[in-house]
Amino acid sequence: MKAFIVYCHPSDDSFTKNMCDSFIKGINDSGNEYIISDLYRMDFKSDITEQEYLRDANYLTTPDVATDVLAEHEKINSSDVIVFIYPIFWTEAPAKLVGWFDRVWSYGFAYGEKTMKELDKAVILCSAGNPLERLENFGLLDSMKKVMFGDRLFGRVKNTEFVLFDSTSRENISREANWDLNLKNAYEKGKNLFSDSKKEFSLEDRYFTAISNSDTGEVSDETIFAYHQKGNVIWAEYSGGSVIKGFLLGTIDENNNLRFDYRHINTDGESKSGSCNSQPRFENGKLRFYEKWKWTDGCEGTSVIEEL
Repeated sequence: MKAFIVYCHPSDDSFTKNMCDSFIKGINDSGNEYIISDLYRMDFKSDITEQEYLRDANYLTTPDVATDVLAEHEKINSSDVIVFIYPIFWTEAPAKLVGWFDRVWSYGFAYGEKTMKELDKAVILCSAGNPLERLENFGLLDSMKKVMFGDRLFGRVKNTEFVLFDSTSRENISREANWDLNLKNAYEKGKNLFSDSKKEFSLEDRYFTAISNSDTGEVSDETIFAYHQKGNVIWAEYSGGSVIKGFLLGTIDENNNLRFDYRHINTDGESKSGSCNSQPRFENGKLRFYEKWKWTDGCEGTSVIEEL
């Protein structure tokens, strides 16, 4: 099995470089292969050219794709897993990595009539100066995941994992205290990258849409649900169709059944709320939830949502 690592950090004197080295050692010790694009050492050109912009903007599949971009395409299609390793700069990847997506995710490769293979997995390992609690409390971690998983990698990989090494700024005393433990964790991630061990069920960063609903319901196939999970707590934002904005909050049990309350504003300006019980099923290779819901006015119905 082969991993393609996209590494982006301007300095070798960094925790991120040490974390990358530990991760690679884990891959080697597992007997698997890797190839790497070290974007700064390659001096990868991150600015999209006018020609590249016009090609993508006009949805052209002309063969005039830059040589360095074609090389990245080949690395992707020769691999089973893609791994992104980078530091968090102002709640985003470094500009060079953002530019890598701008150029490498070209029309006819990453979208349109794609020639990009669907990879088994994408793993993100990133370092952040802020502690995890701050990133979660301000919604910054969710924002990072939504950009990477909900946009850049959505529909291009089968499974995703986001690994955050927090509190790594140089003035933070926990940086040195947790140094060896963090590098050990990075090593284990590399060593177990291709492990067949079953991943624990989670709704984190999974997206759904309604494929059926009772006449008295308001969600439809135009409504998108973005789910999150922490422990046995689940929540989601949803919008689209007749729903301007909605939120749900509840729990998941040991059998992955959901129980939650929901509230949204519809396009008529009405605030609607209710409760729902939801049971999971895997059908045709996709996860579905079969829902029984009840508005606060007592009206009941059923719906089915399916993972995108």
